[in-house]
Amino acid sequence: MKHIFMMHDTKRHHDLESMIQTVMQDIPYEIVYTTSMQDSQKYIKACLQPSRFYAVGGDGTINGLLQALVYTDHELVVLPFGTGNDFCRTLTKEKNIQKILIQSLQQSSQKVDTIQINNRYYLNSACFGLDSIIANKVKDIPNIPLIPESQSYIVSIFKQVFQYEKQNVKIVSNGTCLFDGPVILCTLNNGQYYGGGFQITPQAQIQDGYMDICVVDYVPKIKIPYLVTYLLTHQLHKRHEVHYYKVKEATVYCQQSGNLDGEEYKEDVYHFHVCPQSLNLVMF
Repeated sequence: MKHIFMMHDTKRHHDLESMIQTVMQDIPYEIVYTTSMQDSQKYIKACLQPSRFYAVGGDGTINGLLQALVYTDHELVVLPFGTGNDFCRTLTKEKNIQKILIQSLQQSSQKVDTIQINNRYYLNSACFGLDSIIANKVKDIPNIPLIPESQSYIVSIFKQVFQYEKQNVKIVSNGTCLFDGPVILCTLNNGQYYGGGFQITPQAQIQDGYMDICVVDYVPKIKIPYLVTYLLTHQLHKRHEVHYYKVKEATVYCQQSGNLDGEEYKEDVYHFHVCPQSLNLVMF
Protein backbone atom coordinates (compact mmCIF):
# COMPACT_ATOMS: atom_id res chain seq x y z
CA MET A 1 0.00 0.00 0.00
CA LYS A 2 1.29 3.46 -0.92
CA HIS A 3 1.83 6.01 1.85
CA ILE A 4 0.91 9.52 0.69
CA PHE A 5 1.22 12.67 2.81
CA MET A 6 -1.21 15.40 1.76
CA MET A 7 0.34 18.76 2.66
CA HIS A 8 -0.40 22.43 2.15
CA ASP A 9 2.28 24.21 0.16
CA THR A 10 3.49 26.36 3.06
CA LYS A 11 6.84 26.73 4.83
CA ARG A 12 5.31 25.33 8.01
CA HIS A 13 4.43 22.10 6.20
CA HIS A 14 7.71 21.92 4.30
CA ASP A 15 9.49 22.01 7.67
CA LEU A 16 7.95 18.61 8.47
CA GLU A 17 9.84 16.85 5.68
CA SER A 18 12.86 15.89 7.78
CA MET A 19 10.66 14.43 10.52
CA ILE A 20 8.68 12.39 7.99
CA GLN A 21 11.88 11.12 6.40
CA THR A 22 13.25 10.06 9.80
CA VAL A 23 10.11 8.16 10.78
CA MET A 24 9.38 6.51 7.44
CA GLN A 25 12.98 5.36 6.89
CA ASP A 26 12.76 2.36 4.51
CA ILE A 27 9.00 2.67 3.96
CA PRO A 28 8.27 4.08 0.49
CA TYR A 29 6.23 7.26 0.73
CA GLU A 30 5.26 10.33 -1.23
CA ILE A 31 4.61 13.92 -0.19
CA VAL A 32 2.02 15.80 -2.23
CA TYR A 33 1.88 19.58 -1.90
CA THR A 34 -1.26 21.31 -3.11
CA THR A 35 -2.49 24.89 -3.04
CA SER A 36 -6.20 24.07 -2.96
CA MET A 37 -8.47 21.39 -1.54
CA GLN A 38 -9.91 20.83 -5.02
CA ASP A 39 -6.44 19.79 -6.23
CA SER A 40 -6.07 17.44 -3.25
CA GLN A 41 -9.41 15.80 -3.99
CA LYS A 42 -8.55 15.39 -7.68
CA TYR A 43 -5.28 13.72 -6.75
CA ILE A 44 -7.00 11.23 -4.43
CA LYS A 45 -9.69 10.40 -6.97
CA ALA A 46 -7.00 9.72 -9.58
CA CYS A 47 -5.35 7.11 -7.34
CA LEU A 48 -6.79 3.79 -8.46
CA GLN A 49 -4.64 1.67 -6.14
CA PRO A 50 -5.75 1.57 -2.47
CA SER A 51 -3.45 3.94 -0.59
CA ARG A 52 -2.94 5.28 2.92
CA PHE A 53 -3.43 9.05 2.91
CA TYR A 54 -2.04 11.17 5.74
CA ALA A 55 -4.08 14.32 6.40
CA VAL A 56 -1.53 16.81 7.73
CA GLY A 57 -3.60 19.67 9.11
CA GLY A 58 -6.66 20.48 11.18
CA ASP A 59 -10.32 19.51 11.03
CA GLY A 60 -10.91 21.58 7.90
CA THR A 61 -8.15 19.71 6.06
CA ILE A 62 -9.58 16.36 7.16
CA ASN A 63 -13.03 17.42 5.99
CA GLY A 64 -11.76 18.43 2.57
CA LEU A 65 -9.91 15.16 1.99
CA LEU A 66 -12.84 13.17 3.37
CA GLN A 67 -14.99 14.13 0.38
CA ALA A 68 -12.73 12.00 -1.84
CA LEU A 69 -12.06 9.19 0.67
CA VAL A 70 -15.52 8.18 1.87
CA TYR A 71 -16.79 4.88 0.43
CA THR A 72 -13.40 4.01 -1.10
CA ASP A 73 -10.72 1.42 -0.30
CA HIS A 74 -8.26 4.14 0.68
CA GLU A 75 -7.20 4.64 4.31
CA LEU A 76 -6.97 7.87 6.31
CA VAL A 77 -4.42 8.80 8.97
CA VAL A 78 -4.99 12.02 10.92
CA LEU A 79 -1.82 13.98 11.75
CA PRO A 80 -2.92 17.02 13.83
CA PHE A 81 -1.34 20.19 12.50
CA GLY A 82 -4.15 22.74 12.62
CA THR A 83 -5.75 25.20 15.02
CA GLY A 84 -8.21 23.05 16.97
CA ASN A 85 -7.38 19.46 15.95
CA ASP A 86 -10.62 18.38 17.59
CA PHE A 87 -11.26 15.11 15.78
CA CYS A 88 -7.83 13.78 16.67
CA ARG A 89 -8.69 14.29 20.36
CA THR A 90 -11.36 11.59 19.98
CA LEU A 91 -8.67 9.18 18.76
CA THR A 92 -5.80 9.90 21.15
CA LYS A 93 -4.57 12.17 23.93
CA GLU A 94 -1.18 12.34 22.22
CA LYS A 95 -0.49 15.71 20.58
CA ASN A 96 3.02 15.15 19.23
CA ILE A 97 2.68 14.65 15.48
CA GLN A 98 5.84 12.53 15.23
CA LYS A 99 4.69 10.12 17.94
CA ILE A 100 1.27 9.83 16.30
CA LEU A 101 2.89 9.03 12.95
CA ILE A 102 4.99 6.31 14.57
CA GLN A 103 1.91 4.84 16.27
CA SER A 104 -0.05 4.85 13.00
CA LEU A 105 2.54 2.67 11.27
CA GLN A 106 1.82 -0.05 13.81
CA GLN A 107 -1.94 0.01 13.27
CA SER A 108 -4.31 -1.24 10.60
CA SER A 109 -7.39 0.72 9.59
CA GLN A 110 -10.90 0.20 10.94
CA LYS A 111 -14.30 1.00 9.48
CA VAL A 112 -15.82 4.11 11.07
CA ASP A 113 -18.93 6.21 10.53
CA THR A 114 -19.18 9.53 8.78
CA ILE A 115 -22.17 11.88 8.66
CA GLN A 116 -23.65 13.27 5.47
CA ILE A 117 -25.14 16.76 5.54
CA ASN A 118 -26.95 17.53 2.29
CA ASN A 119 -24.29 16.85 -0.37
CA ARG A 120 -21.22 16.85 1.91
CA TYR A 121 -19.70 14.47 4.43
CA TYR A 122 -18.09 15.27 7.75
CA LEU A 123 -16.20 13.31 10.34
CA ASN A 124 -16.38 15.34 13.52
CA SER A 125 -18.84 18.16 14.18
CA ALA A 126 -21.49 20.43 12.70
CA CYS A 127 -22.75 23.29 14.84
CA PHE A 128 -25.15 26.23 14.92
CA GLY A 129 -25.69 29.18 17.23
CA LEU A 130 -22.97 30.94 19.18
CA ASP A 131 -20.48 28.12 18.69
CA SER A 132 -20.78 28.32 14.90
CA ILE A 133 -20.17 32.08 15.00
CA ILE A 134 -17.10 31.55 17.19
CA ALA A 135 -15.76 28.87 14.85
CA ASN A 136 -16.50 30.94 11.74
CA LYS A 137 -14.65 33.94 13.17
CA VAL A 138 -11.71 32.10 14.75
CA LYS A 139 -9.53 32.46 11.64
CA ASP A 140 -9.46 36.21 12.23
CA ILE A 141 -7.78 35.79 15.61
CA PRO A 142 -4.26 34.49 14.73
CA ASN A 143 -3.52 37.80 13.01
CA ILE A 144 -3.65 39.60 16.36
CA PRO A 145 -0.11 40.14 17.70
CA LEU A 146 0.95 38.08 20.73
CA ILE A 147 -2.03 35.70 20.46
CA PRO A 148 -0.85 32.06 20.08
CA GLU A 149 -2.75 30.12 17.43
CA SER A 150 -3.63 27.43 20.00
CA GLN A 151 -5.59 30.04 22.01
CA SER A 152 -7.61 31.30 19.04
CA TYR A 153 -10.87 29.63 20.11
CA ILE A 154 -10.69 31.05 23.63
CA VAL A 155 -10.10 34.56 22.31
CA SER A 156 -12.91 34.16 19.78
CA ILE A 157 -15.30 33.13 22.58
CA PHE A 158 -14.66 36.30 24.55
CA LYS A 159 -14.89 38.40 21.41
CA GLN A 160 -18.22 36.99 20.21
CA VAL A 161 -20.13 36.01 23.35
CA PHE A 162 -21.45 39.47 24.23
CA GLN A 163 -22.27 40.31 20.60
CA TYR A 164 -24.39 37.21 20.10
CA GLU A 165 -28.03 37.60 19.12
CA LYS A 166 -30.25 34.58 19.72
CA GLN A 167 -30.76 32.11 16.87
CA ASN A 168 -33.74 29.79 16.50
CA VAL A 169 -33.14 26.15 15.67
CA LYS A 170 -35.65 23.41 14.91
CA ILE A 171 -34.56 19.75 14.88
CA VAL A 172 -36.75 16.98 13.48
CA SER A 173 -35.85 13.28 13.47
CA ASN A 174 -38.01 10.47 12.07
CA GLY A 175 -41.02 12.77 12.00
CA THR A 176 -40.63 13.82 15.64
CA CYS A 177 -39.71 17.36 16.65
CA LEU A 178 -36.84 17.04 19.11
CA PHE A 179 -36.31 20.75 19.68
CA ASP A 180 -37.74 24.06 18.49
CA GLY A 181 -36.59 27.34 19.98
CA PRO A 182 -33.74 29.80 20.58
CA VAL A 183 -30.34 28.32 21.40
CA ILE A 184 -26.94 29.25 22.67
CA LEU A 185 -25.46 26.29 20.90
CA CYS A 186 -26.50 23.28 18.86
CA THR A 187 -24.06 20.63 17.69
CA LEU A 188 -24.52 17.36 15.78
CA ASN A 189 -21.41 15.30 16.37
CA ASN A 190 -19.71 12.14 15.28
CA GLY A 191 -16.68 12.84 17.50
CA GLN A 192 -16.58 14.02 21.09
CA TYR A 193 -14.72 17.33 20.86
CA TYR A 194 -15.12 20.68 19.15
CA GLY A 195 -14.14 24.32 19.57
CA GLY A 196 -10.47 23.67 20.29
CA GLY A 197 -10.83 20.94 22.90
CA PHE A 198 -14.30 21.22 24.45
CA GLN A 199 -15.71 17.73 25.07
CA ILE A 200 -19.28 18.63 24.17
CA THR A 201 -20.56 15.10 23.41
CA PRO A 202 -18.60 12.74 25.70
CA GLN A 203 -20.80 9.74 24.85
CA ALA A 204 -20.18 9.97 21.10
CA GLN A 205 -18.64 6.95 19.37
CA ILE A 206 -17.47 6.92 15.77
CA GLN A 207 -18.44 3.28 15.22
CA ASP A 208 -21.91 3.07 16.79
CA GLY A 209 -24.03 4.14 13.81
CA TYR A 210 -25.44 7.21 15.60
CA MET A 211 -24.82 10.95 15.76
CA ASP A 212 -24.87 12.72 19.12
CA ILE A 213 -26.76 16.00 19.37
CA CYS A 214 -26.27 18.58 22.11
CA VAL A 215 -28.55 21.62 22.37
CA VAL A 216 -28.26 24.38 24.96
CA ASP A 217 -31.24 26.69 25.46
CA TYR A 218 -30.75 30.41 25.02
CA VAL A 219 -29.84 32.07 28.32
CA PRO A 220 -28.98 35.68 29.23
CA LYS A 221 -25.47 36.53 28.06
CA ILE A 222 -24.27 37.05 31.61
CA LYS A 223 -24.91 33.33 32.29
CA ILE A 224 -22.89 32.04 29.32
CA PRO A 225 -19.51 32.04 31.15
CA TYR A 226 -21.23 30.12 33.95
CA LEU A 227 -22.29 27.41 31.48
CA VAL A 228 -18.78 27.32 30.04
CA THR A 229 -17.43 26.38 33.49
CA TYR A 230 -19.80 23.39 33.52
CA LEU A 231 -18.51 22.41 30.08
CA LEU A 232 -14.87 22.69 31.16
CA THR A 233 -15.50 20.55 34.25
CA HIS A 234 -17.43 17.88 32.30
CA GLN A 235 -20.67 18.65 34.14
CA LEU A 236 -22.68 20.25 31.37
CA HIS A 237 -25.14 17.34 31.40
CA LYS A 238 -26.27 18.42 34.88
CA ARG A 239 -27.75 21.69 33.63
CA HIS A 240 -31.50 21.79 32.87
CA GLU A 241 -30.82 24.03 29.84
CA VAL A 242 -28.89 21.22 28.14
CA HIS A 243 -30.51 18.53 25.97
CA TYR A 244 -28.86 15.43 24.47
CA TYR A 245 -30.17 13.21 21.67
CA LYS A 246 -28.73 10.18 19.87
CA VAL A 247 -30.21 9.63 16.40
CA LYS A 248 -29.40 8.19 12.97
CA GLU A 249 -30.89 11.04 10.95
CA ALA A 250 -32.12 14.58 11.54
CA THR A 251 -33.22 17.71 9.73
CA VAL A 252 -32.18 21.10 11.10
CA TYR A 253 -33.93 24.35 10.25
CA CYS A 254 -31.84 27.45 10.94
CA GLN A 255 -31.72 30.72 9.00
CA GLN A 256 -28.10 31.43 9.93
CA SER A 257 -25.00 29.68 8.63
CA GLY A 258 -23.47 26.81 10.56
CA ASN A 259 -19.95 25.47 10.86
CA LEU A 260 -18.85 22.14 9.47
CA ASP A 261 -15.57 20.77 10.84
CA GLY A 262 -14.12 24.26 11.15
CA GLU A 263 -15.50 25.66 7.88
CA GLU A 264 -18.52 27.95 7.46
CA TYR A 265 -21.46 26.19 5.81
CA LYS A 266 -24.77 27.72 4.67
CA GLU A 267 -27.89 26.03 3.30
CA ASP A 268 -31.62 26.71 3.54
CA VAL A 269 -32.29 23.37 5.27
CA TYR A 270 -29.77 20.91 6.70
CA HIS A 271 -30.43 17.19 6.25
CA PHE A 272 -28.20 14.88 8.30
CA HIS A 273 -27.82 11.11 8.25
CA VAL A 274 -25.18 8.74 9.55
CA CYS A 275 -23.21 6.73 6.98
CA PRO A 276 -22.15 3.62 8.93
CA GLN A 277 -18.69 2.16 8.31
CA SER A 278 -18.09 4.45 5.33
CA LEU A 279 -14.43 5.33 5.98
CA ASN A 280 -11.25 3.33 6.58
CA LEU A 281 -9.58 5.17 9.46
CA VAL A 282 -6.34 4.29 11.22
CA MET A 283 -7.11 4.32 14.96
CA PHE A 284 -4.52 4.89 17.67
